[in-house]
Amino acid sequence: MKTSENIRLVDVGRLIGELKKYEEKHWAYNVVAWTQDDLALGVVGMGKDKDGDLRIEVEEVENEPEGIWSVADVIASLENIGKETRVYLASHGSYFAIDSEGSVFTESDDDDVVGCYAHAFGEYELEPLRDSKKKRANSIETVLLILIALATVCWLGYNIYAMITGIGSALWEKILWIVGCCIVLVTCGFTLYYSRK
Repeated sequence: MKTSENIRLVDVGRLIGELKKYEEKHWAYNVVAWTQDDLALGVVGMGKDKDGDLRIEVEEVENEPEGIWSVADVIASLENIGKETRVYLASHGSYFAIDSEGSVFTESDDDDVVGCYAHAFGEYELEPLRDSKKKRANSIETVLLILIALATVCWLGYNIYAMITGIGSALWEKILWIVGCCIVLVTCGFTLYYSRK
């Protein structure tokens, strides 16, 4: 990563060497970074940036951490990356450098975590969400609306047929069902139309 500040970033080889100390007894512990603001940021992903440095994605750890990588997860991912690769952390618009004075990691038995200290050194603009979750939610909504519309058309057809032939319940009930079905169809149609815009 290119930055105007003179920041010394730790490399992958150092991180692997430090984490290996915890691999045998604490392999299932979550890996976190503690910041100056007393936040605990857990590792949730990593990948190389356009400059060839390793960007480790971190998120604030909630009371019950979910999706936070363990010591074993982090080691396994780091071993696929060149040992000379520089490492930094990124979270919600802020870059963090891992403090490398002395030992990088320390364990916290109270929280079952292995953590390092990190300090913010820059910011970046958050990109709008383009992930598949939003697309998946939209496609599920579309399928549900189409199914509701199909069921409504069938029920509308039955009520029109029942009204013409005089079978089933009272005439006023059939009229109410027909009006209700028309309202549902119009609502589904407008929702489908405007959700695609």
